[in-house]
Amino acid sequence: MKEKILLISKDTLRTAALGCYGGQIWKTSNIDELAEKGTVFRRHYTAAATSAMSYSSMFTGKYCHEMDRKKFTEVEHYKGDSLFRILEDRGYACHIFWGESWSRNVIPYTKIYGDKTCFHNLDIEQRVGAEPIKKVSKKDKTVKDTVNRIVEEVLKVKEEKAFLWIHFPHVLFGASCYDSDIDMFDFFVGEMRKYYNDDSIYITSDHGHMNMSKGVPVYGFHLYEEGVHVPLITPRIDGMNTIDFPTSHTQLMEIILDNKISKQECIFIDTQYYLQENRKLAVIKNNFKYIYNKRTKSEELYDLEFDIQENVNLLQKQVEEKGRGKIYWLDEIYFYNKWSIIPSIYKELRAKKDEIWKEGSFFEELLYKINFKRKYFINKIKNKKILSKLKGISNSNPHISKYQR
Repeated sequence: MKEKILLISKDTLRTAALGCYGGQIWKTSNIDELAEKGTVFRRHYTAAATSAMSYSSMFTGKYCHEMDRKKFTEVEHYKGDSLFRILEDRGYACHIFWGESWSRNVIPYTKIYGDKTCFHNLDIEQRVGAEPIKKVSKKDKTVKDTVNRIVEEVLKVKEEKAFLWIHFPHVLFGASCYDSDIDMFDFFVGEMRKYYNDDSIYITSDHGHMNMSKGVPVYGFHLYEEGVHVPLITPRIDGMNTIDFPTSHTQLMEIILDNKISKQECIFIDTQYYLQENRKLAVIKNNFKYIYNKRTKSEELYDLEFDIQENVNLLQKQVEEKGRGKIYWLDEIYFYNKWSIIPSIYKELRAKKDEIWKEGSFFEELLYKINFKRKYFINKIKNKKILSKLKGISNSNPHISKYQR
């Protein structure tokens, strides 16, 4: 194994932001060069649509439903193997670099780290969206200073054998919004390449970001491609420049420890643990994605080769055009050349869902729903007050006004 292993990730990093995945907006020359030399996973997926759940799967190799956790709350220490524990047993020093809030918002909900894992909690986050805003001036200089602080902290690691996980926040301090700091993320990768060999660097994300696709602002409660399809770029595996079949973050341990990848029969993606009301589960096999919604009991099926935007749910038999006041049979107005196999695909993927699906008892489910509704309305009121105060949002005008950063 390599003596130095660097896993560099960025929260909500989308494939569309990187040149090696066809991104047009940012120049990501360092990441693109690593992609050219290494292996690009074209259809890599997070195991969960939120950070803490995703980390638990990334570093244990277990899907969320295999962790036997009921809901998102502080957990007991995970008793199985994790990447940190395995590497520490092999003599590696393990270091984690992330934003200060991650120690509060992630560690209690994961607890999959090694006994000797060293946490570097850095002041590197820019609050955006519904959070209180940090005011900054000279943005370009501020962002670069933020990146340089991360570089300085990483270079303090002197152990000969070390695993370093460097996780960038949603937005670096000094930047303005999601995806606005991609150039600085690439700059950081370039700085690391000055000190570490290219064949020791891995690039990925914990989960994606809906970016207003389908009208959804961020992430966490949806399993569409923008939210769950994530980049993964590794040193060359078995001479392959690209991996085109679906892969999962649960395979990250296999990739890092053994430098190999195997094709799975299917992969799973969760939004929440099994007791939670807003749980959605996706099952992906080849080009098909099946989604089950616990709260509404609804189902969706998409052919990702034919319909990458996931516009047409192939399980929807009829569609209504309200302007005409008419209802049409989907298979008569939507051209699709695989209608004949959809019943068998649906039956197979639903069966895979049924194999791993479970729910709590009646009273467990009821109690969770009551507590969830209470917390939801409290948070909604708090967020509305914050937005109203900081961004000039009023009840009569839903648009941002009189807002200065």
